[in-house]
Amino acid sequence: MTLSAPAAPPPASRHRDPYGVGLAYRFTVHREALAHRDEIDLLEISTEDYIVRERRTYADPDERLLREALSAFPCVAHGLSLSIGTVGEPPGHYLDATNRLLAETGMEVFSEHLAFHRVDGDDLTMFLAIPFEEAAVKWVAENYRFVRSRLGRPFALENVTYPFPVPHCPLDEAGFLRRVCEETDCTLLLDVTNVFNNSRNHGYDPVEFFERLPMERVSQMHLAGGFQHPNGRWEDSHSAPVMDEVWPLFDEAVRRAVNVRAIILERDSSLQPFDSVMDDLRKAREIFYSHRPLAAPFREDLPPIADGIPAPDPLAEDYAGLRGYQRALMGRIAKPAFREAYRENAEQAALEYGLADSVWLRRLADGDERSMRYFESSWDEFAKEDEEVAKEYEQREWAQWAEQLGRGGW
Repeated sequence: MTLSAPAAPPPASRHRDPYGVGLAYRFTVHREALAHRDEIDLLEISTEDYIVRERRTYADPDERLLREALSAFPCVAHGLSLSIGTVGEPPGHYLDATNRLLAETGMEVFSEHLAFHRVDGDDLTMFLAIPFEEAAVKWVAENYRFVRSRLGRPFALENVTYPFPVPHCPLDEAGFLRRVCEETDCTLLLDVTNVFNNSRNHGYDPVEFFERLPMERVSQMHLAGGFQHPNGRWEDSHSAPVMDEVWPLFDEAVRRAVNVRAIILERDSSLQPFDSVMDDLRKAREIFYSHRPLAAPFREDLPPIADGIPAPDPLAEDYAGLRGYQRALMGRIAKPAFREAYRENAEQAALEYGLADSVWLRRLADGDERSMRYFESSWDEFAKEDEEVAKEYEQREWAQWAEQLGRGGW
């Protein structure tokens, strides 16, 4: 069955409430996306591509492609670097840059990841599970309210694929997500592939997971492809078609999530032949519209958001154990000297990061060692590559400045 895209809203409201099934935008398939605009209902724009200079320089330095995409499609915005679960100072530069981009583009719908990956200035760039317990619920809720105030809008939080859950926590992932929804007005960006991967990797029933989630709070969904490693672990690589096992789960999720408005297919690489991407998108549209009307239902305006809400205090006693755990975990990954000290005397070494609580020490000690060894070796390899990457970027940046000056653009 071929489905035509819903009628486009007036330009002034194009990005207010995108509806339907679309694609995570990548500049490498800009022309292909435009050629299929009658089948692509919306695009998801990665904010990092336009607020991080290195990424913009390599992708769309003058933002010409972005402007064309915004003119052709309703768009939603998706961030990567908030690290809302990190007990630390909020990333002010990231929030300011995100605000500017949203204001300049007119995009109103925003989402981020419910995870942490950055601690003490070190960024793993891979999402780690927030400990599923009440101190983390309280931190995320406070941080969410602060970010919501800075952005002037509620936003969706996405469940992530994580290498291991923090051990010995009183909640599981579904219970944690429910508690965050109870404490905030966030909606959920439900990544169905992440649910599939986590259910296989960590041993739970994905349909039971849906039954325990507040599915009425799901406003968006992600679908992505991936593969199974030889060791049995599933990964959402964003470089392959959606796995066959995910489609029935997606159908079940759409059926249950009565308020979902936007479905986004994620494919970051292996985008050619583009027909492969469109095959997944067409299948997702057929499933979505079998449960939803083709025309977007009316959504009322959201109430205004109060500004001036203060940032949560990362040094508050309520967060001491959570903060110390995160700092020591990242220290094990990113600080070779701390790794050695931790192996010799874990309790003594952990004091360097203020971690003395026996419950949190046990959670740190009993984490998945295979994952930790992988993170440690990967961090060391990436550190060696950073200097070369920085040099290459600097050369490219200077070349672009020279070209601009040569055109009289100064």
